[in-house]
Amino acid sequence: MRKIVFFLFALLICQVSVFAQPRYSLSLDAGYMMTNNSEYSRYNSATFGMSASVLWGTTGDEYWKRYWNYPSFGFKASFSHIPNSPAGDRFGLVGVLCFDVARRWEAQIGVGFSGYTRPYSITGDTTNIFIGSFLNCLIDAGIAYRIDDRFAVACRVLHTSNGMLMRPNQGLNFVQLDIAYNFGNVRRLDDIFLHPKSSIETPAFKTHEWGVAFSGGLVMSRNHSEKSYYPCYDVTFYYQKYTSPVFAFGGAVDLWYNGKDWRPSQTLRYAYALPIYFSAMGMMEFFWGPISLKAGFGPVLLVSHHISIPYYERVGAYYNFGNQYVGVALNAHGGRIEFIEWTIGHRF
Repeated sequence: MRKIVFFLFALLICQVSVFAQPRYSLSLDAGYMMTNNSEYSRYNSATFGMSASVLWGTTGDEYWKRYWNYPSFGFKASFSHIPNSPAGDRFGLVGVLCFDVARRWEAQIGVGFSGYTRPYSITGDTTNIFIGSFLNCLIDAGIAYRIDDRFAVACRVLHTSNGMLMRPNQGLNFVQLDIAYNFGNVRRLDDIFLHPKSSIETPAFKTHEWGVAFSGGLVMSRNHSEKSYYPCYDVTFYYQKYTSPVFAFGGAVDLWYNGKDWRPSQTLRYAYALPIYFSAMGMMEFFWGPISLKAGFGPVLLVSHHISIPYYERVGAYYNFGNQYVGVALNAHGGRIEFIEWTIGHRF
């Protein structure tokens, strides 16, 4: 834990040295906490809390200036009081990326760590089925609307769990509404998205592409009595359309299997069937120079055995060189991390 805190502090110092004149934000929020499993909905609860963030503006290539304006990076610390929560109150610290999508609208995404005041207490069960460890991951995404230069309102969706590193652990989800006050190096609304696009020369960009990727990685069993890791494999075929050089959206199909299900499963009609999954997802991808961030969500269409959560998510970061790219992604079911996959792909 001390190493993690030291790393985040060193990263903060690096941010301060690179980007000048930060802008600050203080927020009050109210929301609702939900469990991943509907059978435990009796533990759902209202929440309220506050957060503070610091952001530094950046400069970049003319693609961003023309289509999105330059993004901002920084940190956000948060606290949520959760009455009747099985895990207590939540603290959070995330690294944040913010970018404009319209004159008054800003998208926000944060990834980091969370902690709970009572992570093991639930109806006398010392192996809390929701949060099984003090330190957990935290994913925080939302969109904000600027009322004026200083005030903004935002809607945010959060997920927190430890990816089953400590088991059992099903994770908790939050939906929150915020009202924020911005100060420091505040950007004026009149200065956002008013640059004449015709004055920025950018080369033509491709309008669409096909792609194929192969991924391999490790999976951890959801059964808390099993401590082993298993191999996993995934072949992805996708198509996406570019709306600008820095953003694309589309869809993909996946043929994959989870190594913990290596033993063939017996069914009524057939003696055995290999544990192959077939699934599809909608996806989007953001580019920042050679780096891209990709996210997708979709249903599991076909599988040889029963699964309790028939949809999955993937979030990954990739490095692009020529028509090839490499990267790493998290593959999850219902917000619960299933495995980490390392990817190599080709764009056509």
